[in-house]
Amino acid sequence: MTDTMNTFEPAPLPATPPERISAWEYALAAVVLAACLLAGLALADTKAPAPAVGVLRFASEIDFASASRLIDMLEAARRDDGLAAVVLEVSSPGGFATSSESIFYALLSLREAKPLVVVVDGLAASGGYYMAAAGNRIYAPPSSYVGNVGTRGGRPSDPALAPDELSSGPYKLEGGSRFDQIHQLDLVRNSFLTNVVNQRTHAALNPLTLAPEELAEARIYLGSEAVALGIIDGEGGRPEGIKAAAELAGLTSYDIVDVPAYLGMEPIISGGEEMVASAQAMLAGAPPGTIFALDSRIPFPEAELPANLQHLRKPRAGADFTWRTGGAPAATFAGSLAPAASRP
Repeated sequence: MTDTMNTFEPAPLPATPPERISAWEYALAAVVLAACLLAGLALADTKAPAPAVGVLRFASEIDFASASRLIDMLEAARRDDGLAAVVLEVSSPGGFATSSESIFYALLSLREAKPLVVVVDGLAASGGYYMAAAGNRIYAPPSSYVGNVGTRGGRPSDPALAPDELSSGPYKLEGGSRFDQIHQLDLVRNSFLTNVVNQRTHAALNPLTLAPEELAEARIYLGSEAVALGIIDGEGGRPEGIKAAAELAGLTSYDIVDVPAYLGMEPIISGGEEMVASAQAMLAGAPPGTIFALDSRIPFPEAELPANLQHLRKPRAGADFTWRTGGAPAATFAGSLAPAASRP
């Protein structure tokens, strides 16, 4: 016989009615969420500032010292994530060809990391324009001077042996014959020309329309002429450059900062008269055979040419520069280099 056990099951408890959330609790939650949102936005502004467009001014001749300082600054700007784009403001007659070329490649490296817009402030000639050619865009006022693509150097001399020393070869003192020096001048010019043509023919906004052989004539153009020829992208100054840089970086909200101050570095600026004097001193102190990417309106010092060859120098009419005449300094650097046609 099997006993059957009955299992006792308690009666189910009545369901507990859900608690109702009052209106004031909704309001409190909304206030707390709004406060958290505002605090988060304030913290974001503190910890993650707005992206910046950096403005960097280079107003100097291009020598070993100024080029080294600029390249260091460009490299620091390239590495800084806070700078979303850079505007380079150039006012330069050029200088050493090697230094100009080094700056050009440093600018291309910066351009690979972030947009680079160049603004000409009065003058970007020879090596100064070499710098400008590295930009995504180039702007210049209509009355500015732009171009002078080419190289120059002192009159080459024949190799010689110093009477008070020994040389292991006939070219030890001069480095080569006069034909070697002329050939090297052409090689550097060709590199300059090729880089400019390559950059400007691929310009997205206003490609070069001037034939390379015409550009190689080393003419200096007004900003208004340069736009028509595709040597620059448009007429304008710093405001246009900043606006273009922001557009290329895709910025709608941004800060504008001075690059040297932002990076804690010294600016590279010299006055107009100081720039003229520095360029002339550069010519006078350069070693024999130095190749320049320097504004061709700046003459080589008279002392560098032997007296029996002085008649070969034919300075441009009206080029009565301060360092040649000893007169009063010109009011501005651009004014001292104005083409003869624009002088009375």
